[in-house]
Amino acid sequence: MENILITGGAGFIGSNLALSLFKRGYSVRVMDSLSAQIHGEKPESSPLFLSIKDKVEFVCGDVRNRKDWEKAIEGQDIIVHLAAETGTGQSMYEVEKYVDVNIKGTAILLDLLASKKHTVKKVLVASSRAVYGEGAYYC
Repeated sequence: MENILITGGAGFIGSNLALSLFKRGYSVRVMDSLSAQIHGEKPESSPLFLSIKDKVEFVCGDVRNRKDWEKAIEGQDIIVHLAAETGTGQSMYEVEKYVDVNIKGTAILLDLLASKKHTVKKVLVASSRAVYGEGAYYC
């Protein structure tokens, strides 16, 4: 069975994917920073985190940290990269933070895959909802 890393795997989409893959017998590792915006001030009590706890291997890490990536990638066959800052409105006034997490985090992943030995065969990357705008309107 393949080893699958899900970044942002304690978020809404990531946790549901992790549980689905776990139920199908995959070995799932999740890397997530457990940000307060998603998980509240006590992330260890977050319903999303609790839904995957003890079912997957959990790595508390930040996609902007190369060492966290190196630890998370080790021994993985597939990476599903969902980790991102979300919040359409916030992305308009916290631009640097969103670029740092959403772009730099992905760049570090790609740099590691291009420059270091690994077992990763496939990478799936999803976009942040922040790129879609505030809703239906005409430009």
